[in-house]
Parts: sequence; C-alpha cells; structure tokens
Amino acid sequence: MDREKLLYRQTKRLKRKEIKYQKISQNYSWARLSSVVFAIFIGGLAIYQNSNILAAISMGIVFFVFGALTYLHTQLKRSIAKFSKMISIYRQYSYRLNLQWDNLPKSQSGQKEDHPYGFDLDVFGPFSLLRLIDQTVTLQGSKIVSDWLLNPELVPQQISNRQNQVKELSGISLFRNKLLALGSSETFEKTDAKQITRWLDNITLKTAVWVPVALTVLAFLNITLYLLHQNELMGPFWYFSFTLYVILHLWNQIGINSFFSNTFDLADDFRKIYKTFRYLERFSFPKNTHLQAILRPIQQTGHRPSKIFKQLNRNIAAVGLRMNPVMAIILNLFFPWDYLLAFRLKKITASLSGLAHTWFDCWYLIDALSSLAQFAWLNPEFTFPEIKETQGATNFSTVDMGHPLINNNTRKQNNFNIEKENQVNIITGSNMSGKSTFLRTIGVNLILAYAGAPVCAKKLTTQIFKIHSCIRINDSLSEGLSYFYAEVKRLKEILQDLDNDKEHPLLFLIDEIFKGTNNKERLIGSLSYIKELSRKKAIGLVSTHDLELVMLQDEVENLKNFHFREDIKDGKMVFDYQLRSGPSPTTNALKIMEMEGLPVG
Repeated sequence: MDREKLLYRQTKRLKRKEIKYQKISQNYSWARLSSVVFAIFIGGLAIYQNSNILAAISMGIVFFVFGALTYLHTQLKRSIAKFSKMISIYRQYSYRLNLQWDNLPKSQSGQKEDHPYGFDLDVFGPFSLLRLIDQTVTLQGSKIVSDWLLNPELVPQQISNRQNQVKELSGISLFRNKLLALGSSETFEKTDAKQITRWLDNITLKTAVWVPVALTVLAFLNITLYLLHQNELMGPFWYFSFTLYVILHLWNQIGINSFFSNTFDLADDFRKIYKTFRYLERFSFPKNTHLQAILRPIQQTGHRPSKIFKQLNRNIAAVGLRMNPVMAIILNLFFPWDYLLAFRLKKITASLSGLAHTWFDCWYLIDALSSLAQFAWLNPEFTFPEIKETQGATNFSTVDMGHPLINNNTRKQNNFNIEKENQVNIITGSNMSGKSTFLRTIGVNLILAYAGAPVCAKKLTTQIFKIHSCIRINDSLSEGLSYFYAEVKRLKEILQDLDNDKEHPLLFLIDEIFKGTNNKERLIGSLSYIKELSRKKAIGLVSTHDLELVMLQDEVENLKNFHFREDIKDGKMVFDYQLRSGPSPTTNALKIMEMEGLPVG
C-alpha cells in the first residue's frame, strides 16, 4: 500500500479511538463528581439521623467507588495519551515522507563546515540527510547515526551486516513504533542517557554508614521513651533523644537534599528507560536473525534490567514524595526516611555491577538501526546497494539514481557508471541545468550506502570510496579567507587526501572549479588541476562552465565528458535534468539575462 495513504488511515483510525475515549473520559469525570456529591449527601443524612450505617455507606462510596473510578479513569487517560503520541509519531512519518521540514524536530548535530563532504552534501543542517533520517530517541543513538553518515567504517562486511539488520527491522513496524513511543517525549526531544549512566556510576553519599544506623536506633528510642512518658513510667527523657536525633539528622541534610534533587530530575528518564528495557526484554526476534545478538545482553537470564530499573523507579517515586517540604518533615519526624532511602538507592545501583553500560549500548544501537529501518520503510522504492570488494578494477554503476532530499514528485533520476581506475568525468551544462544536484546525488547515495541504508536508486553497485567534495564554499571573515582562497584550500585537501590515503580510492566531487577567479586564470588553473588528478589516478566528477575543459579528452586518458541541456519553450527555459554523454552544445547565460530584461549586446 502507498505509504502516505497507509499513514493517513492509521492516523485517522487512532484519532477516532482518541475521540471515543475522550468522551468516555468525560463520563468518568461526571461519575467521579456524582459519587462525591452522593457521598456528601449520604454523609449529611447520616449526621441528621445520627446513623452509623449511613456514615459507613458514605465512607464506602468515598474510598471504594470514587477510588475505583479514579483508577479506571487514570488507566483511560494513559490510553488516550498513547493514542495521542502514536498520532504524533505517524504525523512525523508523514512529514518526513513529504519533506515538510518546518514540522520536523530541529537537528542536534554540531558538525563543522570543514568536514570533507558533510556541509557540501547536506548531511547535516536544517534541510539535511541527518535530520530526515534521525528518528532516534537518545542523543547517543543520534550520534551513532551521525557517525555512520559522516565517519563510516568503510568495511564491506560490516556494511553488509548492517544492511541485513536494517532490512529485518524495516519489516517489523510494530517493534519500531513501540520503541519510539516508549522512549520519546511529547516534543520528540532526545534523552541524554549518559546523564543516567553518569548518575549510576557516580552515586556517592558523603554521609558515613553509621549515621543512618544511629538515626534508626534513635528513632526507636524516641518512640519508646515517648510511650513510657505518656504512660507515666518515665520522665520526659525523649526530649533529649529527639533533640539528638534532629541534630544528627540536620548535620548531613545538605548533601542528602542535593543528592535527592539530582535524582528526582532524572525521574522521567528513568520511567522511559524502565518501559523501554522491559519491552526489549520481552520482544522475541525470529531465530537465526541478524538482530538476536544485539539484544542478548538485555534478554539473558539472571540480570534483567527491567527488574532493577523497576526498583529504582519505586525508590525515585519515594524521593518525589519527600520533595514536598511538608511531607519531608512528616516522613522524617519519627523515622530517618531520607537516609534509609538514599542508602537503598546506592545499594540498588551497586547491584548493576557495570552491566548498565552494556544494556545502554544495546539500546543505542537498536535506536540507531531503527532510524535507518524507518527510512527504508518510508521509501519502499529505494533499494539496498551491493557493496563490492574489488581488486584493481573500479566499480560504480547505478540505474535510475535520484536525490533523496528532493520530493518524489519532482525528483529526476539518471544512470551513471564509472568503469576505469582513474576516470575523471567532466560535467558541462547551462546554469540551473542540474550539474550541482547531480554531484550531490552521487555523494549522498554513496553516504547512504556506506551507512547501511537503502539508496535512492533502482540499482546501485559500488566499491568502497573515500569521499571528498568541493561544492559549497563559504568565505570566512573571522579567518580572513576570501571565497577563492577558501576554494583553493579545499582543492588542496583533495590532493593531499590522494597522497595520504592509500587504503581506499578517493572519489572527488568538484562543482564549478575555480569559479572564484577570472576566466583566464580559471581556465589555466582548471586544466592544470585536472591533469594532476589524472596523474594521481583519482576518480570523480568536475562540473564547469568552461567548455574549453572538454578538450582535455584528447590529452587526458580516461577522461569522459557528460552534459545537461535545456530547451526554450514558449519563451521559457525548460530543463529535463537528464545526463547525456559528450560536452554541452549550448550555454544559457545570455538567454537568462535577455529573458530578465538585461542588455546583452
């Protein structure tokens, strides 16, 4: 079924349920109010008739009927909240499918513009590949996705394994949706799980162990002396023990309060983590899948994370109870509630014995893989590429390749092959004909391929390349760099990469080479640079307006020319964005100037 129609149907179905449950919720509210009013009426009648039976009925209504209605109403509200969250999740899917950037969560990537290709190929930024793909619920999972796109481990077997994991996850939508619903917030803000692991690793109490023991002894002594005094068996000695109890209690209270404050700030995260780990524990992948091993540390018997996190949640709920100042006084007045609770928390975390980091690493990996799997599910027309380990020969071949950041309705697709070890491809064409987009299309799809994700192509077969681009160059006022000098530095980095990295061949993508200088010097520089690339056995593409560069085909072995063209129809320029062999036969700069009313002759 068409993904957009399916998402619309699912959203509509959940919305109907949400509306239905909200109406039931209103009925529960009226029923609770009615039970209270009826209990007050029966209570008043009991007072008027001095009837113990009516008083008991009134109390029964309050405690049992109202209590039962409150419990059922709470469960109903939780169901409504689940429906509401799933509706938001399905809408997010639809926004990603239709590239509605204004409705997507902001990207949290902090990458710099000096990355070899990240800035040029829109891997990060407001309208980026990372923002489109990243549907993780943790900052750590998001970092993994970012690394797969920006710093991939270029090992064919690892990429193949990840492809298999993504394929399997893309087929179990229920698992992905549940994982996202359990771990995400209402605003889809990502959880920094390292705060939890840091808390687990560094839970320290400056209070000595003997303090809660002494306070417990004093608490029992206070009660005993008080009762003896009330029965006139002893004088008011409890005054002295209680005073000592208060002094000892207050002596370490500042550290205890700080500990509880830091703990309670993590309460929401602990609840999400408990629910997530409980779900991961219980979920069963089919046997002999590529995903089983990932969850094995979480699902092994003996140390179940949900059991420990359930205990932590109960104790953190108790922390929340004492965060109210009045309740804190009441709870600690006769018993050292704070100290016993703090040491209880420390004991629970000690039982983790370093297992928490392993559990969280499993969660981060599944979180990241789920993002790629959801991207695959949303784009069923995308295909998983074949990554080849080639020896000597160069291998890059694609059929109907398009740009994944262009809407499906306007996206244009092309075929392209690189067959020789040092093939340099010159792309010529008019302004706005699609040269820059084509360079980005190749780069972005290779990035997806090396991440283990599907690519926007009917077919893609490629070897491992190291990618370096020179497409989007910005001058830097802070560093005193002109546009031209910034471009020269980037082009120099490409040559340095060719010399330094011998493990993988470098694929360069250069847009409008030396466009920051005059025509004469640009041509001389471009000719020299491309010849140097060919001598270093570089592989890649160079787009240019300089038609003189196409003549290099007679001088440089393995250089090939391609072009994009345009037509004039009804006084308007029309582009088909289809790549063709050979140099461009036309230019359009003067046509554009003339069409806009500028003098051209």
